[in-house]
Amino acid sequence: MKRLVILASFMTFANVAKAQTFHVEPITSNTVSDVGIIEMPRSNTVTVLFDNRSIIFRPNFSDSSILDDAKHAALITVRGRTSTPIPSANDEQLALSRAVSARKYLVERGVSPLKIHVNYASGSDFIADNSTPEGKCQNQRVKIELVYVTPTSGYSSAPQ
Repeated sequence: MKRLVILASFMTFANVAKAQTFHVEPITSNTVSDVGIIEMPRSNTVTVLFDNRSIIFRPNFSDSSILDDAKHAALITVRGRTSTPIPSANDEQLALSRAVSARKYLVERGVSPLKIHVNYASGSDFIADNSTPEGKCQNQRVKIELVYVTPTSGYSSAPQ
């Protein structure tokens, strides 16, 4: 066993000693586009507000038209939030229920559940002043990020 380890170590050092150096160019967005592998990902974000203690997902008309195209997204992240400054187990359950409500909405419209990542938190990610009723309303939300990646015609996933 010791001989095998010593031999493997020697072979590694011998290969390093014979190694050649190569110049590697970093991949940039221009390089990727020129090669024709993929276009740079694009994303769209939708924020849906909730009534106090509600888990009913009701996007407005413009948000629902964006979400109708969600089945074409490569990845979707749904983040449920509450307006509670000191989170409790009930608040975490509320944030999760809001995110799950949004996920259900997307799945019912043909989005693969495998594309959807659910995240939730309570009291940690305020976007407005939480001391006012208007601010609390803005903090009671689900934020949905849709990431689109479009393969170009020159890309082939088949092995060569």
